[in-house]
Amino acid sequence: MKIAMTNFILVGKRTRLATQVLQSIRSFSDGNCIVMGSEGTLELRWSSLCKQHVLIDFEGGNDDYFVDSVNQHAVKNPESILLPFDCDGIRLINRVQNRLQINIIPIPDIFTLDQFEDKWSFYGFCKKNSLPVPPTRWIGEKHDLDFKSVAGEFGLPFVIKPTNLAGSMGVQIVADEKYYQDNLLNNPDYQFNSLIAQRFIEGVDACASMFSIKGQLVAFAIQQPVGKKIDFMPNALLEAIAYKVCHDGHFSGVMNLDVRIEKQTGNVFLIESNPRFWASLTSSVECGLNFVAESVKTSFKTNAPRQLVTGTSYTRHPLIAPALWHGLVFDRSERGRLIRAKVFDKYTFFKLIKDFPFMAWRVWRRWISLRFRFLQIK
Repeated sequence: MKIAMTNFILVGKRTRLATQVLQSIRSFSDGNCIVMGSEGTLELRWSSLCKQHVLIDFEGGNDDYFVDSVNQHAVKNPESILLPFDCDGIRLINRVQNRLQINIIPIPDIFTLDQFEDKWSFYGFCKKNSLPVPPTRWIGEKHDLDFKSVAGEFGLPFVIKPTNLAGSMGVQIVADEKYYQDNLLNNPDYQFNSLIAQRFIEGVDACASMFSIKGQLVAFAIQQPVGKKIDFMPNALLEAIAYKVCHDGHFSGVMNLDVRIEKQTGNVFLIESNPRFWASLTSSVECGLNFVAESVKTSFKTNAPRQLVTGTSYTRHPLIAPALWHGLVFDRSERGRLIRAKVFDKYTFFKLIKDFPFMAWRVWRRWISLRFRFLQIK
């Protein structure tokens, strides 16, 4: 799908997600992108993919300014699309949606957003609808955890995590009581609350990404990280779960499910859900399914959802992934446009330069470690 000069207004606070959405947009459109974000997203003003950055208050302090700015832009650019890319952006849009005069991508309402974003609420949703989740217990504060009781119920190791944070923040895999004492209970830096305990599933990570309209699945992809790559694969059980999650939640918008596939049994367990765009969004674009493009379509055919069940994406920057160099020059498809968007974006390039010394240090350490093991074997 090619959308020539539609303008996009991105709304949210998380720079990494905004970058993924900007790159996904450039893969199918030459339209201008405006980011309405926070202090944290200010650095995106250096991105070649972002025409303008506007600071806004996500807590409601200047909703009138936000509404007026969006509506004035829509008058001048009637084909513009408003695209909240994280939960803060979705909450803001929900708060003022009846005052906005612009096209908005499908998003969940506040009740649904809260239900799927909060890990404890999501666990309750899964239990209510007979969806597979690991046994989970509410803890609250870290001092409220009865170690012997939790270990007796879930075994060792078990997982402790906050219900209201993303990006694995605060997640701890507790191997024994000493680990709990040293790293959580007596650690002054571990100040997370609203904690839950969950049985640890020994196995491999996977993700189910989906786009749904009023409970009807429109597009989905199942992916699994493998080193520096992401593989897309078929999984009939996860596909059925994706249908059921969207249907039972009457969900509208994009969502990404974190999954564990148990090593011994192959059983699938839902770990948490992210009812917004996700950090590996461009991986599916590289393999043929663009969830941003699906979201901005003006009409939807929901009889047979689009699905991505094969393909490999490279998580490295294209400049240090030789397998992508041919596509950088010769690929005129959305995949090639995506690669060029990553390479020629000033913000992404300088971020690569900034991170390069650390990346080189990790490679050197790995080489030294392998060399040392080789000499030991000899």
